Amino acid sequence: MIKMIKMIKFKAIIALILIGGCFFSWWLLRPNLHEENVRADHETLIISSYGKILNFNLENNKIQWQYQSKFNLSGNRNYFSLSDNILLQPFESGELIAFNLNTGKILWQEHIFGEGKGMGFAVATPDGIDPDYVNSLKPLFMTQPLMTKENVYITSTNQPMSTNIPALYSFGKNTGTINFVQDLPTVFNFFKPVEFNGFIFVNSAVFLNLYDKKSGDQKNYGTYILSTDDENTKPNQFSNPIYAQMLSDGQSLFVGDENGKFYALKFDGNNNISGAVTSDPDNTFIKNSKLFKWKFSDDAIGSIHADGRAHLYKNYLLTAVNLSDKTEQSIIAINKKNGKLIWKADLQGIDKWALIDDKVIASNRGGIYILDMDGKITGNIKIPSEFAVISNIEVDRNGDFYFATEKGIAKLEMKTQKINIILQQNFIKDEHDYFQIKYLKRNSGSSL
Repeated sequence: MIKMIKMIKFKAIIALILIGGCFFSWWLLRPNLHEENVRADHETLIISSYGKILNFNLENNKIQWQYQSKFNLSGNRNYFSLSDNILLQPFESGELIAFNLNTGKILWQEHIFGEGKGMGFAVATPDGIDPDYVNSLKPLFMTQPLMTKENVYITSTNQPMSTNIPALYSFGKNTGTINFVQDLPTVFNFFKPVEFNGFIFVNSAVFLNLYDKKSGDQKNYGTYILSTDDENTKPNQFSNPIYAQMLSDGQSLFVGDENGKFYALKFDGNNNISGAVTSDPDNTFIKNSKLFKWKFSDDAIGSIHADGRAHLYKNYLLTAVNLSDKTEQSIIAINKKNGKLIWKADLQGIDKWALIDDKVIASNRGGIYILDMDGKITGNIKIPSEFAVISNIEVDRNGDFYFATEKGIAKLEMKTQKINIILQQNFIKDEHDYFQIKYLKRNSGSSL
């Protein structure tokens, strides 16, 4: 086990020292229903970069409100979540701030210092906190929060050699009241937790942990539970770090690792895996492949794409991978029922990609690809270098595209292929920062 942890620490030290942009500049999954119920007062574009949040009114092309964190001027490797009228933004500094989506009013905020169950909270206001002290602790969050009907769940990280303790935190969604803090096994907590069967799942390096959503108590899968020095008998441990976003369709949990392998787990109502035996030392994720509904692997795939992103669409599990020959990247569709490859679309230089409605939209600095659900490229839009894409792409109700450039926020009118800068600001593409934009219709739900 010590050898395994050392290996994980080495990989993560490299990832964090290089600011994670190479391996953890991921984008996240389609959310649960509570995150889709967003109420915007006007057609809106939310922009998050370098610790600044902007609400841009697309109806009058003016900034509705903005906020700048004084602790994150050099970048922020986190993504916001939306639910009802709440925009929840974590920061590397340990701040977690809930804004009123439409007014920018701070509804509540917390500030963690990486002490796990030791808490160490500075509540209500960051005033008086020494920025040098905060900077010495960063990163404290490198993730995206999960928002459910009543609560928020978010995982923290720490510097790999820090004596501080990473944790799963739960807060009341509307009040910020602390529900629980549960320590996590590693600092490598870069992905959004998943709610499934009334429990919270967290992937932390090689570990897939299960927690009670009310108490935060860690639960067992019904697999082997006896203590042993054999690293391969840890019941919740995978062979390789789970560096892809988990997904659930309400029936199964889908898990991917850094090598581009995916696994489907099916549980009973108590989140026990069918056929699991607590007294059998071979009944672990590593040793017993029968614990999985299916496993997917392909020799042509070398690793998961840098964003670690995945989507579910009907019977498809969609993700992006790096091919073994290291010359190309691909979007692949896996049958979520049996784990068989449905199609593979080879692309050159995928930077960002996402499922938007029934299309995959992928981009690099030179252009934008549009794929249908058969994996066919239906569009390949060349983008002039002066408008090179440096963020994710959003699509409005008319089918026009929005994205960030170094000159500001651009709108691509699909009928004319004309690009206009609708918000002039100097933006920077950098591994120290995760650039996120989100389009919202007026007074209607919109998925994140």
